[in-house]
Order: sequence, then structure tokens, then C-alpha cells
Amino acid sequence: MTELAIFSGSFAIVFAPGFQQQNIHNRRHMLAMLNATFIGMLNLLMFKIGPQALPTEMLTFIAGEPLGTLAALWLNGRWFDTTARVEPRDSANMPA
Repeated sequence: MTELAIFSGSFAIVFAPGFQQQNIHNRRHMLAMLNATFIGMLNLLMFKIGPQALPTEMLTFIAGEPLGTLAALWLNGRWFDTTARVEPRDSANMPA
């Protein structure tokens, strides 16, 4: 497996759960379900290629993870309308 493919897989395997967190928080059910399937496929791929990775491939895997996290945060802040977010209830203002 080439370093670019390892980097892309690492990026995606961290990006997808970060994206998934926002899907769940904002109750995007269909998108969350599709993304969960994608996360499962990525996990299977990493189990297959992980045991035979070279040191350079391991380094590129590690390098892709923080960038995947930053990309998920950036995309969720721009792609979705953050004003439509489900806010937690304020227990002080709830009827008794």
C-alpha cells in the first residue's frame, strides 16, 4: 500500500467520526446512518492493511489523523446551518 493511500485512509478514518458526531448532535438521521456504514468499511480496510504497514506508512497514517479532525471541524462549521442545531434544554426554565 502506498503512503498516499495510507494517508488518505487515516484522514478519512478520523474525519468520518468527527463528521458523525455532528450528524448525531444535530439529528441528521439518514446522513448519520450512511456515515456509520462508511466508518465500518474504513475500519475493515485498516484491519486488512495495518499488519503489513512499513514504518513510512505508519508515519503517514499518524500524520493523516490530526488533519482529518481539523477538516471535519471546518466542514461542519461551514456546510451545515449551525443555527438549526438542537440546543440542550435549560432545566431552570422547564415546567414542574
